[in-house]
Amino acid sequence: MMAARKGRAQKKESQVERLARSIIEHNSPVRLEPHDDGSENGMVDYQVFGKSESARESHLCIGVLEVGSITNSDFRSSYNQYTKRFKGFDTSSLSECWAVMCEFGVVFRGLEERLIPLLRKMEVRGLKSLARDRSDAGTTELEQEFAAIAGVVQVLQIPAGQRTTRVAIDFMWHTTGVTNPDSTLEVVEAFLSSNEKDPVGIRRKVMSDPALPYHGVCLHLDGAPESIPNSGFTEYRQFATPLECDVMPTRPPNLPPGFTDLWLIGKFRRGWHWNSDSGWTFVVAPSSVGRSDPDSPSVRSGSIGADLSDSVP
Repeated sequence: MMAARKGRAQKKESQVERLARSIIEHNSPVRLEPHDDGSENGMVDYQVFGKSESARESHLCIGVLEVGSITNSDFRSSYNQYTKRFKGFDTSSLSECWAVMCEFGVVFRGLEERLIPLLRKMEVRGLKSLARDRSDAGTTELEQEFAAIAGVVQVLQIPAGQRTTRVAIDFMWHTTGVTNPDSTLEVVEAFLSSNEKDPVGIRRKVMSDPALPYHGVCLHLDGAPESIPNSGFTEYRQFATPLECDVMPTRPPNLPPGFTDLWLIGKFRRGWHWNSDSGWTFVVAPSSVGRSDPDSPSVRSGSIGADLSDSVP
């Protein structure tokens, strides 16, 4: 399930916000002043001012800009749990060694307790594997118990010594399909037009003063892939990759009414900017900006997703 989130209001800029501000100010004739100081709910992140030599014009607010992120929260949560602390476990209650294949979105807390009774019954029955969407008349009861363990796709017996723990945990997934700039744009459009809480909030904040000439949104796509609905083999597709390449969408974005500027930033501090007057341009962060990874779990992010090693920190 794709989801977006914005962290609670805070007085200091997050890393994602600082990166967005540095890229926007480096690549366009505007400057941003933080506006959301946490004093009340629903404040837009930035007020936008023109870069003018005239003192009067330089203090004239021309618009607002909201910063958010698009990520796959299930993927990100499972990936972080898996890499930090959960790749398997040992137990004296099992005689055989097992590999457990999970899909992203699985909850690791309590997984060991849910798995051991099932694996013990499989050993007693001499059953070497169970997989989602595969059934056998003689294993109906075990299949029901297996299906009740959310996020587990397959369990199978493996030779002793093949893995470092008696029960090894892995992910069964792969990416598929062609990813291009127009695919990325479609995901962004779907996000901005949805009725989920965060896109609704973005639309409200960006159009809080319709009379202003500048209404912008900057979205950070963190490289987490998106699951393909109804795929038969836990398939995922990534949509952030084109932001790192020398290509841009072939058409204007279909933005919410009144929006004038769209900024899309990828994992490597570069991306695209669309303006209602000038169209698409490439953008990069200034070299002076630190390379701290805004995808870090400690940084709030707000929903998506070629090769996992290239796209996930």
